[in-house]
Amino acid sequence: METVSFMRRLGTLLLLAFIQVMFLNRIALFGYVTPLFYIWMIVRFDSSMKRSVILLWAFFLGLIIDLFSGTPGLNAASATLLAMFQPGLMKLFVPLDRHEQIVPGFVSMGPRPFIGYLLIMTALHHTVYFILRSIPLGDWPELVLKVVFSTILTLIFMLVTEHVSVSTVSKH
Repeated sequence: METVSFMRRLGTLLLLAFIQVMFLNRIALFGYVTPLFYIWMIVRFDSSMKRSVILLWAFFLGLIIDLFSGTPGLNAASATLLAMFQPGLMKLFVPLDRHEQIVPGFVSMGPRPFIGYLLIMTALHHTVYFILRSIPLGDWPELVLKVVFSTILTLIFMLVTEHVSVSTVSKH
């Protein structure tokens, strides 16, 4: 069972890295907006995973994207930091009476808590990523625009993906 789980996660990692590097990195709407959808994998780690495992998966996901994007360490650092906060942030949005394993989503958390969780996770990642990318910090208004609008676009991508996955599962 663990081998299947590992292979599924590896497939997700490779698919998200491919989509990010081949398609999404090429989007630069108005010079500010770039969706960083690869964080979907980190956001969706279930509540039973150990923090060390989450950190390793996130680091390698970011590292693969860095290797193929020419961004030395930016994605690896941002993804690893996000993974460090993921378990704690998820607990903030999960009902206190839930003790079983939870995979973050509309069904397990409810729409409002899930959207709040996604928003905070995405904003945290994008803030760190764009600050690291903008060193030395100079143009604060441009930095804020990049963080805000990239967060919104990434959030839209994640909400659409979640909606499609819920719709697909409910049809079967």
